[in-house]
Amino acid sequence: MPVLDTSFIVDLLRGREEALQKLAEMEAQEIPLSTTEINVLELYRGAYLSRKTHKNLEEIKKLLECFQVLELEESVYEVFASLSANLLSKGRTIGAFDELIASIILCHDGKIVTRDNHFTKVTGLEVIVY
Repeated sequence: MPVLDTSFIVDLLRGREEALQKLAEMEAQEIPLSTTEINVLELYRGAYLSRKTHKNLEEIKKLLECFQVLELEESVYEVFASLSANLLSKGRTIGAFDELIASIILCHDGKIVTRDNHFTKVTGLEVIVY
């Protein structure tokens, strides 16, 4: 299952052609799309940091109606701890939020759709860079 990263969702909201094309490809395959609670937090934070907070919040809420939101479940705790410790021991961290996102996706056997290729540092995570 494709899980949409914050970068992808922001690019959709901004009308970036690459993201719109990738979305059209996935929709043509009738693949259910999702994102994570952590991505939703990042989107809301971005809206509150913007000059058009209300407008951006409305756009985010409307777009999120189209996706399943994967939750931070108990099964993620140990996956996150192991993944984060492994990356830290190799000096290859990607940030706590992105490590949480990767952990949630791994627990759901998903793959991430992103513009950020640093997710390729996560062993076992399929990354679709557009």
